[in-house]
Amino acid sequence: MEFTGKVAIVTGGGMGIGETIAQVFAREGADIVVGDVNPASAEKVIEEIARTGKKGMAVKMDVSLKVDVDRLADETLRAFGKIDILINNAGITQLPLSILDLDLETWQRVTDIDYKGTYLCSRRIGREMVRQKSGSIINISSIVGLASAPLVAYSPAKSAVIMLTKILATEWGRFNVRVNAIAPGYTLTPLLKGMIERGERNPEMILKRTPMGRMVEPEDIANAALFLASDKARCITGVTLPVDAGFLADGAWTAYGGYER
Repeated sequence: MEFTGKVAIVTGGGMGIGETIAQVFAREGADIVVGDVNPASAEKVIEEIARTGKKGMAVKMDVSLKVDVDRLADETLRAFGKIDILINNAGITQLPLSILDLDLETWQRVTDIDYKGTYLCSRRIGREMVRQKSGSIINISSIVGLASAPLVAYSPAKSAVIMLTKILATEWGRFNVRVNAIAPGYTLTPLLKGMIERGERNPEMILKRTPMGRMVEPEDIANAALFLASDKARCITGVTLPVDAGFLADGAWTAYGGYER
């Protein structure tokens, strides 16, 4: 129970990867604050955490709004007195479209949630961590932040999260505040399952490109976050850890035939 006595905020913690991260950190002893635009989902997660004997709180908020981010930080500090861990998980995606076809409203919303939201939360809560001279921030990026994809809003936003991670790690290292990122591969969340059902993602093509021949589970992302937030990673900062079953390592192998899988 390495995280006993720690307070962790998980944005977008009402479902998918964020929900699993919240539950896993609670299982390991942390008190949890779930910030989510959907209050019913956030409350449900907190109710489940409460049954394990840990304290928790749900905060309705939109990460792209400074007033909501400030309220998330203020309510957490009033309830728990400190913030040890921030998981910037809130995010939305888009359909694969040409830049000629994607409307500007969708581009703006994806950018606001996926990059601006990470920026605002890191800025506000990082200020508290710098003041207390300790803390760990983990930004959830994506493999398409490291390799191009036909996602002209989502991919650049996730790439920006990776660069922000490096900048903040450099700026705040002297305050014992570590900032890292995780780049999930294709992860079996309700979002991806829905995309597969609607024909928006092709699981056969994904698995063909994946050396381990499997999808990532939300627990795989949560366990990576546990490591990066722990004292075992005390000298790790500014890195982006792909958790993708080898997808990025494939490179051009599949195009050239590769090995039989």
